[in-house]
Amino acid sequence: MLAAIAALFSFNAPHCFSQSLFRWPFVGNVGSTTATVLVWCNGAGAVRIEYSVDSGLAAPQRTSERTPQQSEDFVLKIPLDGLLPATRYHYRVVDASGKAISPTQSFTTFPPTGSDAPVTLLFGSCNRAAIGAAGKTFNVGDTLGGNYFIHLGDWSYPDVLVPGFPNSPGSVRQSYAMRLDTAYSLTKKILSQMGIAYEWDDHDFAGNNGNGAIAPALKTELLQAYQRYQPHYPLANPEGGIWHSFRIGNVEVFMMDSRTQRSPVDSAFRDGKFAPGPTHSMLSGFPVPGTNQRAWLLNAIRSSTARWKVLASQGPFNPGLAPLIPAALLVGRPSIAHETAEYWVGYPTDLDSLRSLLKTDAGRNFLIIAGSVHNNLVDDGSHSVVPEFVAANLDIPNSHLYDTLRRYGFNVFTGGQSNGKSTIGRIRVETAPAHRLIVESFDEDGELSLRYVMSDKSSGAGLGEPEGKSQSNPLAASATFSRDGMELLLELSAPLPARATVTLTDIQGNEVSRWLLEESTTVVRQRFSGQLPSGVYLGKIVGAGVAVEFKGEVSK
Repeated sequence: MLAAIAALFSFNAPHCFSQSLFRWPFVGNVGSTTATVLVWCNGAGAVRIEYSVDSGLAAPQRTSERTPQQSEDFVLKIPLDGLLPATRYHYRVVDASGKAISPTQSFTTFPPTGSDAPVTLLFGSCNRAAIGAAGKTFNVGDTLGGNYFIHLGDWSYPDVLVPGFPNSPGSVRQSYAMRLDTAYSLTKKILSQMGIAYEWDDHDFAGNNGNGAIAPALKTELLQAYQRYQPHYPLANPEGGIWHSFRIGNVEVFMMDSRTQRSPVDSAFRDGKFAPGPTHSMLSGFPVPGTNQRAWLLNAIRSSTARWKVLASQGPFNPGLAPLIPAALLVGRPSIAHETAEYWVGYPTDLDSLRSLLKTDAGRNFLIIAGSVHNNLVDDGSHSVVPEFVAANLDIPNSHLYDTLRRYGFNVFTGGQSNGKSTIGRIRVETAPAHRLIVESFDEDGELSLRYVMSDKSSGAGLGEPEGKSQSNPLAASATFSRDGMELLLELSAPLPARATVTLTDIQGNEVSRWLLEESTTVVRQRFSGQLPSGVYLGKIVGAGVAVEFKGEVSK
């Protein structure tokens, strides 16, 4: 009898009590045939992943059963492999009984590494999860057709919103819980349908203007938390920081860590002057076992075989900002000098190393995307050596940096946002009729904010062209849609050549219409077979020696 009673109570608890999730699952470490699902559970009950190309998860594939451990805060990273390239998969978490305990979510695998294929990446920084109706840009991002999201840091500002972060016990964990709040639109609209690559900046690392001078034990805790709560790509040096790279088709993205090994900014100022020493570094200011970040980054860029290379930088690279530091000191504004020195220009050894490399063949087809400054900016390479696109106000109040710089004579970006709206960035790779990389931003209302086009320069110099201009011809086009969305009027600044092709796409890049212009003309009227839905449309006219872009909006 005693044996029977003992047997009755010696059940395996995780299998007898239904599991539940602390946060929704999400995906990272995506490749062409693999991905990693992060599952954050409420306890030790066993779970598995069901996944399928069918949105209804009919006859899904299933991973083996996994049981989360309290020592890992009940977090699991469950790998998926044997996937098809460039394919959308749907997945959900089920408990040991087979009951679904998460919503069905999705992600898209990458094209085969090195292949030229259309790719869409969304990017941005600076979002603050606990503010009213914040996150409108993520609702816009939901419509932009992204394959993947690159977060450039300052994700949820835990130094402002989590008491005692990062020093108080449990505050680092709480910061990740807040980032993944299931009520917030980044989780609902972005992580629910695409994978993410994430790099931290100061506010989500160790506080405003955080650097590598924090206590070693705290630095270790922060690195371990990133590796636990993010389904990241393999890190180049896990003991040193979170820097890494990944390939998506023929694009290589270099993810930085500008905080873990950063020298304090204040150490570059002496006797009221900006005088950084040779060891003052944003990338390698503190010794680490193995290869430091600066050596890794320069070598990774130099050895990359990708057609397109993208540096994901937390702060602006633009060397044109350098004169702002001494100018601010001269007029008695040391706070502005110190804030500017937070960016690459505050670390001349790092800046010069990368600038020298970008002036070689390694800088061809190279784009820098950046965050931190709470504004949307673009430089065509006139000041940044290569094109640079800043999307740094996902839902944080706009700093109006572009207008402020210009007001004081610092015209160091070739374009910028003047209104107060939030923005989200997008990179699109086109492979036909030519290889192009198109970088854009959209505001919280879905309006196109900034746009820059890079043409493949594998066989020559030059890096791109701004929207609406062509290096080969002076043509410009304006587009007006009829109110009912049935007709488009194009007006050209000069005659188009005969037999030019017009292509019209929606904001997601889906082709809406294509037609041939038989004769040379300056006015084009095109009637559509049906009404176009409300929204922004992008167009391109290609003919002999002509490549003209235009945009217009159907507003009913």
